[in-house]
Amino acid sequence: MKCPYCGEEMKKGFLMSSRDITFAIDNPDGNIFRIKKHGDLELSKGSGRIPHCEAYQCSSCKKIMIDYANR
Repeated sequence: MKCPYCGEEMKKGFLMSSRDITFAIDNPDGNIFRIKKHGDLELSKGSGRIPHCEAYQCSSCKKIMIDYANR
């Protein structure tokens, strides 16, 4: 995959976490736990395994892209 910012080739990999990976538009308040809210976007696949999502990393411009169509 080509980086949409600089055009360099990106490396395919995975974002991993010990908890679910969620995109939220509100600012975290510093609590250890956060209750999921309506509108949050669940990015991780887990089901008994390490929660992860496919991602692409650009070494040149230091960006990570996530395609969540195949989650």
